[in-house]
Amino acid sequence: MATRQSIPFIVLLLLLHHAECIRLGQWGTLISLSHSLMNRVANARATRGDQAAADRARKIADKIHSLGGVRGIWSAGLDFAWNYAFRWGIPSAETYRSASEIVALLAEFYRLESAEERAGWMLRKYSHLFDRSKSLFQALLRSFSRSGVLREVVLVMQKEVVDGELLRDCLEVGAADLEGLVRVARDMFFSSSWSHSEL
Repeated sequence: MATRQSIPFIVLLLLLHHAECIRLGQWGTLISLSHSLMNRVANARATRGDQAAADRARKIADKIHSLGGVRGIWSAGLDFAWNYAFRWGIPSAETYRSASEIVALLAEFYRLESAEERAGWMLRKYSHLFDRSKSLFQALLRSFSRSGVLREVVLVMQKEVVDGELLRDCLEVGAADLEGLVRVARDMFFSSSWSHSEL
């Protein structure tokens, strides 16, 4: 049985062992993009007078910021090592396709230059983007099935996307950052060799 003093060393070994699966070097980029985007969403919501929604976005931004510190990285790493290290498999091809489709849709939206073009895109394609996003969150919750920091973050973001118009607000204030965020998150969880071989 492991002594209490040896637990941090074991956790470190597990994290190093799984670094190829979860690319920890991209964690800082993911946190930075998410935190910046949520703060801009909070400011946009406050400007239009929706203070309750702005407060929710600020709370999410604060939570994301805490995950970028030493304690946050440790908590997320411990959660992964304890709950998923010995049972983490490659997420489904459906999950990868959903993430890739979301990236493509966001890139397409960002390339549009006029407000008229973007309004037309929203009428034609927003519902599909929303559906793909819901599917992705459902798949993530199947992967992060145990209580802990990782599942909590996915649940909070899912609720804000489904019930709080977060996706629409992100398109308004930072479509490029949202695309980058989803792209980094996708690449953290999928190896290029798997994506090409399976798809």
